[in-house]
Amino acid sequence: MDMAGFFAPENISAEAYLKHRYEIPEKMPELPLADEPFVASWRETEGQEVLDFLSKDFELPVSGFPWENIGALNISFAESLGGRLPVIATQSHPDFRAMEALLNGRKKPQEYPPTVNAFTMQTRAKPIYRHRVLLLNYAPYSNIPAEAMGLSEEDWLIRSHRLRLRHECAHYETLRIFGGMQNHALDEIMADALGQIAAFGKFDADRQRVYFGLTKGKDTCTGRLSFYCQDVAEEERPKVYRAVDRVLDAVAEELNKLQARNSGDMELLSALARKSIAERLEGMGE
Repeated sequence: MDMAGFFAPENISAEAYLKHRYEIPEKMPELPLADEPFVASWRETEGQEVLDFLSKDFELPVSGFPWENIGALNISFAESLGGRLPVIATQSHPDFRAMEALLNGRKKPQEYPPTVNAFTMQTRAKPIYRHRVLLLNYAPYSNIPAEAMGLSEEDWLIRSHRLRLRHECAHYETLRIFGGMQNHALDEIMADALGQIAAFGKFDADRQRVYFGLTKGKDTCTGRLSFYCQDVAEEERPKVYRAVDRVLDAVAEELNKLQARNSGDMELLSALARKSIAERLEGMGE
């Protein structure tokens, strides 16, 4: 999820919303892209060292927050098509919110729903202004319980972290390779598709409906997809929910065919990004 998504609704129509897609460069750059310059100033740490590093190397005021589980904090690096990125992982939602506030130069954490456990951030704290950081909380993906996935809690947490990490890397890849990223249903389908493949080996449409809070054949939403539709006029949102529900099966079929040809991540990402939800509906005869 991109931090830029927390803004006032614009009340656009469902028709306009569903037309969003990305222009794919005719000539792809050499991948993975070179790391952005700020990456060199980060290093891997664990536990208490995370706060020591942020305090000593970047002069961030870490002592001003009520940390719950310092020993579980760690910094690592994610390898993506867009280059490496520092990843800060937490294991409690209060620590996740505190870390987001710290990196953005705020003194108090902001409230986020329990379904929000990841950000692709462009930090605002002065010493690290405009660094790109992945902030991940170790929690069930989309706040879905393990039993709903038919998995043990430990297995689901491991898969959730893998899915969440690949999801956020996908957002960074669209930003650096395609020139943008949005808190939009299409971007979330792209990122979750690659995340599902990383965590489960394939994309499953019904599993995605659970993550989004959709019921097949319905135009209602009880989960996180509603967050990505805040720009859409409230009375128009059921049209978006119905459209997303309809295209998920087509996306699954498309990805299965690409995987059968041993397509790499760049081909999968490009295939998903180049076609809007509206165009996919038209291809289905909608």
